[in-house]
Amino acid sequence: MEKKYALLLAFLITALVAGNYFFFVDASVSREIVEITRVLDGDTVELDDGRKVRLANINTPEKRFAYSELAKNYLDSFVGKRLEMENLGGDKYDRTLGRLYFNNEYINLEIVEQGMAHTYLVFDDEERVFSRAEKNARENELGIWQESEYTNCINATINKYDEYVLIYDSCDLDLTGWTIKDESTKSYGIEEDAGNELTIYSGEGEDSESARYWGRKNIWNDDKDRIFIRDASGLLVFYDSY
Repeated sequence: MEKKYALLLAFLITALVAGNYFFFVDASVSREIVEITRVLDGDTVELDDGRKVRLANINTPEKRFAYSELAKNYLDSFVGKRLEMENLGGDKYDRTLGRLYFNNEYINLEIVEQGMAHTYLVFDDEERVFSRAEKNARENELGIWQESEYTNCINATINKYDEYVLIYDSCDLDLTGWTIKDESTKSYGIEEDAGNELTIYSGEGEDSESARYWGRKNIWNDDKDRIFIRDASGLLVFYDSY
């Protein structure tokens, strides 16, 4: 009989993993009941007690960029409802870093699974499940991962030590209105096309036909970072990570 139950349990666990179901439980963090009164953007909400909560493990597009409304609209559906929150401490902007749950649905993870955000500063014990969720969203071109028709035309190389990115255009495209973004919120808009090769330096300098200057220091982290290049419509043209 014990062997029978053991086999049944093994089957259920296998089914859950195969179906990509996930129930995150962190015994070291207690949950509290909260109510969202206002959604500030796709990864930040305000509670009825005035606290601003930054959702952990995710990064959604800034307000002025494509797809910024996806996660915001999703979070708007929870306004006025009672949710559970795990308080993970504060961030440098005096916000509460938190995990949000509704009817045992892990909202932070759902946002990544549906392609409304990419992972960002993920806690070590959640790295695997968030990476899997993002990989699935990207492979299915959900939300922010929808690809441009120019995907095979662009290649880019990052020099993280000398702080520049070299962009190669094999299709002689007009890159005016395209954007380059790192893993965080730093972004650069190409205001004028530059031919088949364009070098974008992070720091200050004088623009030329083939070289542009971002005007910000230390864009590319030495340990790990990502690059997103999007066309004028906001569709993903090039993505890479290191």
